[in-house]
Amino acid sequence: MTTKIVINMCLVELEKEYSRNLKSQYSELVKLYNKISLKQISLDKRDITYAILYRMKTYYEMQNDIKNFLNKRYISAASDFFVETIAFYLKLIIGIKKENLEVHSERQIKPKRGFIRPDISIWKDNQVITIIECKTQLGWNRVKWEEDFYKREMKLKETYPKAKAYLLVMTAENWSGIPKDNKYFGRKYFTISKTRPSNIDFRDIDKAVINPIEDLFLRVLS
Repeated sequence: MTTKIVINMCLVELEKEYSRNLKSQYSELVKLYNKISLKQISLDKRDITYAILYRMKTYYEMQNDIKNFLNKRYISAASDFFVETIAFYLKLIIGIKKENLEVHSERQIKPKRGFIRPDISIWKDNQVITIIECKTQLGWNRVKWEEDFYKREMKLKETYPKAKAYLLVMTAENWSGIPKDNKYFGRKYFTISKTRPSNIDFRDIDKAVINPIEDLFLRVLS
């Protein structure tokens, strides 16, 4: 016996409206990119840091609302969204500074099996000059994070000896954070915020900032 599936076209039309709103995120992102490109952005201030934290705060708030509405146990992972946000602002700054560089995400450093795919890589003339590994937090790997980063850095330098590698962590919440006496603190290892963005009081945001993202961007462009 064949079961017939009847599609309610009214429901599909309603779904199309919601889907258009989802798709508009791309066009709004491009529109934002173009608007910011026309402005003078200083890496001597913390505007980009604030903007990144605000975008991440909004993401967490939206995901928590969905989680509560659908009785989910966990929100969707923020790691990919964090990488996209960092890549967006890095691409923007490189474009404004008119550097002959390209920003990529999850691009294998060599198109061969076994080569690393950094969260963010910066290329010039098909050569990797910088990679940035991005983590929302390191609570899950609070013991071995530096060892694991070092291994990836060595794999990078096997192919691109002069390339630089950085570790960027969104928050120190849920782990002890990168020690300030670590010789690479604020030089190779960066943590943006003491707490997760959803817990930041934006009226006094500077209290939450550990390493402004501008410090990392300046090193990338140097």
